Amino acid sequence: MAQVNTTRYIILGLLSHESMSGYDMKKHIEVSVSHFWNVGYSQIYPTLAELEKDALIIKQSADVSKGPRRYIYAITEAGRQSLADWLRLPEEKEHTRYEILVKLFFGAGLPTQNNRQRIEAFRQRYQQPRAMMAQFGEELLRVAEQSPDHLNYYITVLFGEYVYDAYLRWADEALRLLDCAKSEPEKE
Repeated sequence: MAQVNTTRYIILGLLSHESMSGYDMKKHIEVSVSHFWNVGYSQIYPTLAELEKDALIIKQSADVSKGPRRYIYAITEAGRQSLADWLRLPEEKEHTRYEILVKLFFGAGLPTQNNRQRIEAFRQRYQQPRAMMAQFGEELLRVAEQSPDHLNYYITVLFGEYVYDAYLRWADEALRLLDCAKSEPEKE
């Protein structure tokens, strides 16, 4: 099966809510989708050009008093249909890659302290995103009845909470196991 450009559908999804510029899309992605899907800034404009060529979006000049010309993009009816068709498709495969696990897998060749520091850094990296997910979740529950979108947003935030909880529990247990490991001479 051909590789699907998910960035196309992320952009169509954003535009299904409101018209916006490429820069605005990047900002929306940074505070929402980026927690579970990586979209580089360099992907946005080529994808917008492709979507416009396929008549799934339209581009209009925005009124700006100063600075470079700015464009606002809006989804077309064909774009809404394309998004709906994609949303109906089953997921192909969830991809996970953890460099930390590869390094820990082979980490017996280093002093235990190196592996401990790696795990502590991993734990620290995910404490703030976990707290942010909890805050997003509380806000979304508060406004859940205002829009059906809020429930779907909350479901993705809930997934993030569970994933970050698992990361933190794993890190705590991994550190405990390293602390309990038999005292062997450290490797240089």
